[in-house]
Amino acid sequence: MTSPEPETPAAKPRLTQKQVKRAGQSARAMVVSVLATLGIALLVVLINPGSTEQTYDRDVNVPATAEQATAVAGFTAAAPDVPEGWEATFARWNAAGADQVEFWEVGYVTAREDFAGFKQTAQANPTWVSQQIRNAPLTGTRTVDGTSWDLHEPADGDSYLVTELDGTTVIVSGSGELSDMDTLAEAIQQDLEEDAA
Repeated sequence: MTSPEPETPAAKPRLTQKQVKRAGQSARAMVVSVLATLGIALLVVLINPGSTEQTYDRDVNVPATAEQATAVAGFTAAAPDVPEGWEATFARWNAAGADQVEFWEVGYVTAREDFAGFKQTAQANPTWVSQQIRNAPLTGTRTVDGTSWDLHEPADGDSYLVTELDGTTVIVSGSGELSDMDTLAEAIQQDLEEDAA
């Protein structure tokens, strides 16, 4: 019986100097690229200022924008004098879309931090009004300084007041108290009466 030959150890691969250099490059390159990416991200964060309360403050000049809208509207765009503590968040003229209705609209944040706004047009039709009030059902009327407004209140969401003023249809909407909507409706009425006088 012959004894088994001792196993010869496997030869260790020998790397040349160039191979050692190449093998180390991929790890080194990865570290460099990660550091470069972090550096760029940090630079972007430092360049962009953080959000502050002033970031969201808008200086919306409703009377000036209403003047511009009036020039193209064919009616006097309302620029109501709202109570202290209310801030205008937008005021814009909307050109006719597929519905062929151009309208003026303004939005406010009330002193209670609720939304109140209005839309005004001389081209209203029942379909357009229904779309603007999101098909909210008629639930009654409200009299504001002698003017009757139709009140539309959905099961949830904004409430709406609708009336005709100075040859235009006005829709007041609000997410808060009906009293805030009354306040805005009265301010619109007063503004249009002053302009008509």
